[in-house]
Order: sequence, then C-alpha cells, then structure tokens
Amino acid sequence: MGIKISNTDLSGIIAEIMKGHKISDICISPGSRNTPLIQAFTSDKYFNNYSHIDERISGFFALGQSKITKKPSVIVTTSGTAVANLLPSVIEADLSMTPLIILSSDRPKKLIKTGENQTINQYKIFDNFIRNKIHIESPFQSEDILIKKINSIICIANGANHNKASGPVHINIAFDEPLLDKKTNIKIKIINNKISYIPKKINLPKFKKPIIVCGQLDSTDYYNKIIALSKQFNAPIFADTISQVRLWKKHSNIMCHYDFYIDKIDDNPDIIIRFGKKPTSKKLNNFLKKLKNKIYLVSNHMRYNDDAKNSIHTLDLINNHNADKNWFEYIKKFESKISELLNKYLNDTNFFEGNIIASIIRNCKKKDNLFIGNSLIVRNLEKYCTNTNQKINIFTNRGASGIDGIISTAMGVASKNYNSRNILIIGDVSFYYDLNALILNKNKINLAIIIINNNGGQIFSTLDYKNKIRNFDKFLITKTDIKIKNICKLLSIKYNRLSSIKMIHAKLNSIINKKGIKIIEVKCDITKTLKIEKNIKKER
Repeated sequence: MGIKISNTDLSGIIAEIMKGHKISDICISPGSRNTPLIQAFTSDKYFNNYSHIDERISGFFALGQSKITKKPSVIVTTSGTAVANLLPSVIEADLSMTPLIILSSDRPKKLIKTGENQTINQYKIFDNFIRNKIHIESPFQSEDILIKKINSIICIANGANHNKASGPVHINIAFDEPLLDKKTNIKIKIINNKISYIPKKINLPKFKKPIIVCGQLDSTDYYNKIIALSKQFNAPIFADTISQVRLWKKHSNIMCHYDFYIDKIDDNPDIIIRFGKKPTSKKLNNFLKKLKNKIYLVSNHMRYNDDAKNSIHTLDLINNHNADKNWFEYIKKFESKISELLNKYLNDTNFFEGNIIASIIRNCKKKDNLFIGNSLIVRNLEKYCTNTNQKINIFTNRGASGIDGIISTAMGVASKNYNSRNILIIGDVSFYYDLNALILNKNKINLAIIIINNNGGQIFSTLDYKNKIRNFDKFLITKTDIKIKNICKLLSIKYNRLSSIKMIHAKLNSIINKKGIKIIEVKCDITKTLKIEKNIKKER
C-alpha cells in the first residue's frame, strides 16, 4: 500500500512530475483549497507562474501558451464554480487539439452533497471534452500508483495514445484539512510514453483533376510537403489564410480567392487531398460536401473530430500520378480573374473591412505572431488576403470558433514572446466580451490589439433571412454605446485610432513596434463592405 502521503507531498510529487515532462507554464487562480499546489509551484524557480484572479481568463491564457509552445500549460484552481469557469477554454482546447492540464482542487468525498461551502460534484464536469481524467481522494495512499497515473495522463495530454489527438486532461484532487501539512521525501519516476508510427505506402485511386485543400494547421512544417505534393500532382492549392501556407511563402500553385468562384467551377475534381481542419469558407465546405467520398485527409490525428472517410498519416508515402495540366490552368484562370477584380477595390481609397484587414496584413513583418479573431474578422481575412512571402505565424481559436476568451488567448501567446511583435485583430463585440483580460491580467505582455469596430455583431447583417427577425438590431447586432477610447483611459492603455487606409500604411507599424499593450481602433461601416461585396459578385 505504501506510506500515507500528505497534501504537501502530493503537491510536490505533481510539481516534480511536471518538471520531468518539461512542463513549466503554470496559470494559478487564488483559493484556499488549492494552497498546497500553489505552494509547490511558486516555491520552485523552475516554473513560470502566472497569476489570474479570473479562472475563465486563466484557462484561455493557458490555451494561448500551449498553442505556441506545443506543450501543455497547467491551470490550477480551487473548488466549486472556479472549476466550471474553465469549461469554454477546455472545449476550445479539445476541438483545436491543444494540450492542457486542468489541476483542480476539491473537497473530500465525505463533504459532497452536504451543503459544505464551495463544494460541488466537479469530477465529471469536463467529461465530454477531455482526453482523460483522474480523481485523487484524501487520504492519499500508494505513491507508486499515483505517480504512474499522473505520468500517464500527462502523456495522454500530449497525444501519446495511439489514434488520439493531444488535448485537455483533468486531474481533480480532494485535499482534506489541514491543507498545509508536513513534507516527507518521496522518490518519483518519470514515464514519458511515446508512440512511434510505421509509415505505409498508400495507393491512391487514379486521378487527373486533383485539388489540395489546406484548412487550419498549427505548424509551418507542412508548407514544403504541401508545395512538393502540389508540384508532383500539378494540383492547385486552396489555402485558407489560417493554414500557415497562404501568408508563409509565395508560390504560383497557391489559390487564395476561391470563395468568390468556387460555385462557378462546373468540372469537379476527381480527388481532394485535405490538410488540417475544415476550411473557413462556407462555400468551399459546401463544395467539399458534394465530393466527400473523394476526400483524403492527411492527418496524424486520424480524423479526430472530422468526418473524412479516408485518412492518411502525415508519414505515409503517396505514390506518383500524372494529372491533367489543363485542369490546373482551368482553376488558375478563375483565380487570376478574381485577383484582377479585387485589385480595383484593394487600394488606398476604399475603406471597407476587407481592404482594412488586407492592409493590416501587408504591414506585418517576418515572423510576426498574428492572432485572428472570429466572426467577420476571419472570414474577411479569408476572402481578401492574397499569397505573400511574409512568414507570419498564425494563431486562432477556431476549434469551437467562439468569440469568448480571444484577448486572453492572444495574451497567452504573447506571454511567451515579449520581444516579438504580437498582433491581435478582433471585432468590437469580441473585444467587449473579453474585456476582463485587460482589467485583471497583470502579467508582462507585448501585444497590439487592433479592433475592427463596425458597431456590433455585423456578421448577422450578412444573413439572407435578417429581415424576417423581429428586433434584429437589438437581439443580433447588439450595438453598444461604450467608447473604446474611454476604456483605454480607464485602464491606462495607449489608445490609437486609424481612420483611412493611408493612415494604416503610415502609422500602424510605429504603433506596433512600441512595447506593452497597445489598442488601435479602426471604425468602419458595414454597409460599405456589403455594397462592395455585392459589386464583386456582379462583376466576377
């Protein structure tokens, strides 16, 4: 059975195991019940400890750190609703396949359902969105079993179990009082399970008209493989802006403006090779649905949260085929026509959302960390940004595509790159939604927050059925009278406003280059965006 383990011992064991797995980022929210864990992490200089009074912010901040380090960050909470506040970030971590370790403190089982203060049944709270969970009940016994379980669940968070993606795991610990007790010396062993994949040759069906589709990818490592495959097959690449392909390096095989012409393609491809998540473009996704039996998903996550029927591991070897050269030229003509058309609107005079975002992207520098918000932001980025040589690192919360926690996640990314340029492009509603991140986050952050302020949730203005909804502005657009300039004054954050494309080109970089948190507001009118999009559809 082993010796009885104290709260202090157990917390120390967990800290040592984290060190053994080279996990160093710890996001801590205050509480009494999690005191043993706080003491263990904060007393060891190995750990980068971040203080967050708000657990929802803490979860998304840790998510951002994990996105950039590719290693799990640890979130330490007390019991009760503190744990529940992590659910949105856990969902996003699950669907974006990002490793996270939730380390929640609990009351002993004997106190559950007794009316004890700050006590809920929290062990199964994340069950639909985690890779695995363990509960450690006081009094703690058998250190060997505990150590093995904790080691194992960390490996699972990192995606060590076969056919599973990396993602969030939950360790729930019931600490009994006295919370801070005596420490003994217990030796621990680190177990780092790794799964090795054996590459196998995949014989694809014969094809003449291939397309490569790149959705969200978390690494630029795919770029050269995708380009090589495209050249081998003579296949056009439909590259989503958040794929780490479109804004990484310029190549003639990369297509950017398919959202404007995908519905005009009347000759279907006979094979589609997909990389990453499904693309942002709804039109492209509808196109893919019709051809789902011809799709081959290249993924080392084996179709996690994906309905692709055919899956190829990234290490698999794909055999040679000779594609029809006329097919590539057929697609390229569509792309060239739309590119010429867009040049009429993407200039220094047209101040609409697509041109604003495209102009911001043109001002980004090599190896900038660019976080893209959801709703209209990511869609306009997808439609209007062309292929560039900028080598920009793209980050998003496109797992569940919510507007919650975007500032917090971007701050998490920025916390690992103080000396780099970190940029967030976000809508005004998303900005208000996560405002606590700016009020409560006391960590050292270098981040430029660019707010595209179109006065509400204007994505709903694009709906075909908007005129059928009563009180449309009140319940869907949800305009606010809050002035962003006044928010900046309250928070002592430098406020900037850019009101033309020429101002973006003249002033944006000098603002971004200053250290610390900077807010840049760009006000725009949704009616101009809708008018220009209508013109483009007529002229295409």
